[in-house]
Amino acid sequence: ELLENSSKIIELQELTTNIPNKPLNRPVINVTPMSAKQNSCGEMFKSRIEFNPRFGRSLVTSEHVRKGEVVVDELPFAWGPKQNSGIVCLGCYRDLQFDEDGDSMDRCAKCDWPLCGECEESRDHQGECKIFSEANVRFAGNVGEDGVCTQLDCITPLSPVLGRYLINGSNITNSGDVLIEELPFAYGPKCNSPFVCLECYCDINCDSTNDDRCPKCGWPLCGECQQNEKSKKYHENNECLVFSKAKMKFYNMLSDAKSCPQLDCVTPLRVLLAKEANPERWEREVAPMEYHDKERRENSDIWHADLVNIAQYLRGPCKLGERFSEDLIMQVVGILEVNAFEAKSLQGFPLRALYPITGILSHNCVPNTMRSIYPSEDYRIRLRAMVDLEPGQQLQHSYSYTLNGTSQRQEHLKAGKFFTCDCKRCKDPTELGTNFSTFKCSKCEDGWLLWSDPLDPNTVWKCTLCEFKTSSDAIRRALAVIQAEVAELQATEMSATRLQETEKLLKKYRVVLHPLHFIMISLKQNLIEMYGRVKEYEMVELPDILLERKEELCRQVLRVMNVFEPGLSRMRAMILYELHVPVVLLAKSGFIAEVLTGRKLKEKLSEAIDILKECVEILQHEDPQSQEGVLGLIAKQAMEQLTLSVEGLGDC
Repeated sequence: ELLENSSKIIELQELTTNIPNKPLNRPVINVTPMSAKQNSCGEMFKSRIEFNPRFGRSLVTSEHVRKGEVVVDELPFAWGPKQNSGIVCLGCYRDLQFDEDGDSMDRCAKCDWPLCGECEESRDHQGECKIFSEANVRFAGNVGEDGVCTQLDCITPLSPVLGRYLINGSNITNSGDVLIEELPFAYGPKCNSPFVCLECYCDINCDSTNDDRCPKCGWPLCGECQQNEKSKKYHENNECLVFSKAKMKFYNMLSDAKSCPQLDCVTPLRVLLAKEANPERWEREVAPMEYHDKERRENSDIWHADLVNIAQYLRGPCKLGERFSEDLIMQVVGILEVNAFEAKSLQGFPLRALYPITGILSHNCVPNTMRSIYPSEDYRIRLRAMVDLEPGQQLQHSYSYTLNGTSQRQEHLKAGKFFTCDCKRCKDPTELGTNFSTFKCSKCEDGWLLWSDPLDPNTVWKCTLCEFKTSSDAIRRALAVIQAEVAELQATEMSATRLQETEKLLKKYRVVLHPLHFIMISLKQNLIEMYGRVKEYEMVELPDILLERKEELCRQVLRVMNVFEPGLSRMRAMILYELHVPVVLLAKSGFIAEVLTGRKLKEKLSEAIDILKECVEILQHEDPQSQEGVLGLIAKQAMEQLTLSVEGLGDC
């Protein structure tokens, strides 16, 4: 009787939530019972799948069903060991014995993973066996103190969706090879975004006199996007429909507001609408993504703000309570917080985008992949190898800014991604020999202060030469003072004054910080950008001594970049482009002053060509309409012109 009247259950639930007592108009996914011919792995009898916007997919009866009748007969899509299991045979799932060193006779002869002698020909194991064999991924045989073998957790997810297992394939991958390509599930304004256009993400005014509003819903849309029918489609086909129907107008803000809480709901709403439009991709790719519900709830202030500004706002004023539950909305907020990538529009304005497959990438503070996002192709992402990769090598990306010190990266990852990184760089007090977080010892002339354990926030800092020690608190206080002074300077407009003050700061702190300390590198990056651009320091006016200064700064930053982002790094390409200019100008001035011979001039210009060649090799993978892509084209033209110049020199 319960099955026969299952459709009435929803009506009863509707009554309890003050919804009018009328049959729910359900969009039906499949109203025809499946037959064995339609699906050899499953069969439905007197039942069908229906979709309800409020309750999702469900099974309902299609005709009268007697007690005890079979309504579904189905084979599993995939099966395998339970999560958090011990070491078990991947054919029959019985427990296997491995010694402390991981040795055992119960291993597959082809892939070396757990398999008892009776299951050598098991068909259950053939799928992952082929992948592990080709990728040369071996089974370590390690078991934790709780008896769990976490290495087996990949087996069951591996079977239905092989693409989610992100290691390099069976062949050697060359730098620049595309590893992943996908369109975003959704994209939109970043969390705590300033007042921006909901189509191109440019900054716009937020006062009541501004005309930068969508004529349909009244939410932010710049004048250019209002006129461009093609560009406003993403806003128009998503949140605009919701806000218009709910008559939810946008409230103007003070002109000096740094963030716009009203915009926090836009990207989660776009994800929710994409879920309705593409439920299969949601279930297959997005729903399994980590969102750290427990950890986010522990930060009560942020959780409450998201609950009010996003979940309750969408369910209440925006009238979406029937379509999206509070738990679902908060899940989406978490998925975005943990997994979204920053992208840039064609005009260079920041936004965030959700890429479910690329988001599976593991983290490393020295990544081996680079991502290029193409705003001209609906923000398609292409993931490439930064360096040559061996078969079976794990694909890794940095979810933190690589030019931050270890403590800053750890804080960012813990706060935003909810994990602590223990990569080789993070565990090394010298950060792979760069001394990127190293202080100058105040008690001796040539000593450097290094932390004893970089992963311990309360570790002791010790001098490499003398017996001097200091606490992490003392280091943090010193950093806070320096960073405050640097931030105050960097907040000012680029000018000759700022350039001069930046040089003074470098001189001031060189007795405190290592020359390659992350603060010093940040200041040097600022100087690289200003030399040749600000008034009184334009490139054509720079004397040789300042050209040499710019070249020196570029080479110092590259020393660090070559360690932290080797290979096809976008940031390296930018510095390489900056470097070629002083190299060329110094070569020409040296030749004119007869300091350089014709042969030396040719050598220097050839060096500049090689620098530009590497720059072009990296930036050729960027969207040609983006700022980086345009710079790549400029670099290519400069390289071609220099090549002609060198050829014109002959054999001098």
